[in-house]
Amino acid sequence: MGINNKLIEIEKSRNANILFACESGSRAWGFASPDSDFDVRFIYTKPLDWYLSVSEKKDSIDIMDGDFDTVGWELKKQLKLMMKSNIPALEHLFSPIIYKGENDVIKELRAIGLECFSPIKSMFHYLSMSKKYEEKLHKEEIKLKDLFYALRTSFAGKWILENNSLPPVVFEKMLHLVNTDLEKEIRNLMKIKSENGESYMLSKNTKIVNLVSEMIAENNKYAKSLSSGKPNSERINDFLHKTITNENNRRT
Repeated sequence: MGINNKLIEIEKSRNANILFACESGSRAWGFASPDSDFDVRFIYTKPLDWYLSVSEKKDSIDIMDGDFDTVGWELKKQLKLMMKSNIPALEHLFSPIIYKGENDVIKELRAIGLECFSPIKSMFHYLSMSKKYEEKLHKEEIKLKDLFYALRTSFAGKWILENNSLPPVVFEKMLHLVNTDLEKEIRNLMKIKSENGESYMLSKNTKIVNLVSEMIAENNKYAKSLSSGKPNSERINDFLHKTITNENNRRT
């Protein structure tokens, strides 16, 4: 069953309407391995009576089916996360692989996301992730997947320092931040990763591991000097109300 058919099945079985669906993870970042999972992320709405209740209801959908890993967030949950500059919530909106979504909805979600983007909160997210993966890079043999996760998150922090904006989802678009020799070395590693499985191990590349450590140190040094986001709660509430109303009108 293809991804679009799986999304249709989710809508039917969970009584949900999927507004937006995309690929996340290594396939979206541009350094997938042949055996990488499909990490599908989506945003959905529910029927009107779901919202007209004082009781708390489950606002996410999680399905793991073989290599099809799917997580969906109800629209209100998604918007709340965006207001906190939650990086996965923001990154998904700019995925290069979109499975479903109307242009107007995607355009407005992205505009709201950029307003919500907080350089300081996002930097600390990326720092936390890059430090976690850097710890795994000091052995003589390392997992190539770990190296790329450390590279992507440390590059993202460097991007924020230099551009004060949300980093590109596609990893390759950040490579110009380093010199051509390092870029060439990383592109070579990307080729190796594209030809080998997720568990592929390689001898420690000291030059690239040192680059990760240097970027993390630089990101850490200036993180606290960064600015916060400026979410417009009135605009977000209007979008939420309009979207839920429109989607429920379509159901009737």
